[in-house]
Amino acid sequence: MNPGKRGFAVFGIAAGVILIGGTSAMAAGNQAEGKKIFDGICSSCHGMDGVTEIPGIPVFSNGERMDKDDAPLLESIKNGVDNPGNPGGMSMPPYGGGPELSDGQLADVLGYVRTLKK
Repeated sequence: MNPGKRGFAVFGIAAGVILIGGTSAMAAGNQAEGKKIFDGICSSCHGMDGVTEIPGIPVFSNGERMDKDDAPLLESIKNGVDNPGNPGGMSMPPYGGGPELSDGQLADVLGYVRTLKK
């Protein structure tokens, strides 16, 4: 294979890997806007800065749930989470009980949440 074609092939493979596996890139969002939304809606259960005392609620500052790709986390925010095994008996309503969020706002919130891991 000619060196120019080899470089193009390597670039193509790398781009494909980024497109297929790069789900967390979307969560970058606008973290400052995400913090505003988090503080106004999510913090009532997840705590300020991702620290909660409510049993069964993910502690984002410990990195709980942050091993997941963006897609399932965004679906959890949109659709809520039915958690019958939660010791506090709590489930998360869609959008945390707040108003419906746009895709951009969801990316902002998730981008902010991902910064909470200490």
